[in-house]
Amino acid sequence: MIDDRTGEDDGRLRQRPLQFGLRTMLIVTALFGLVFAVLRWLGASPEAGFIVLAVIAVSVAAALGLVVVIAGWVAGEEKGDGKDVPRSHALRL
Repeated sequence: MIDDRTGEDDGRLRQRPLQFGLRTMLIVTALFGLVFAVLRWLGASPEAGFIVLAVIAVSVAAALGLVVVIAGWVAGEEKGDGKDVPRSHALRL
């Protein structure tokens, strides 16, 4: 990372921020449409659709929580708590 005061590279690593692009949002929207189209084609009741939606929402929330915990562990080295940042998870600036 580049030091603001000296303008020199101090050799530390910085993690890339999590980003979601337009392509990702389009794929997620298409997958939701596909899931609900299959449910309608199978003749599932609206209650079944709500159950599927709830299961998907809980799964996504759990996955995002896991990503945040992992990202916090990787970024912990910048706070000086002694954790090492694996080079495969970081970006040299």
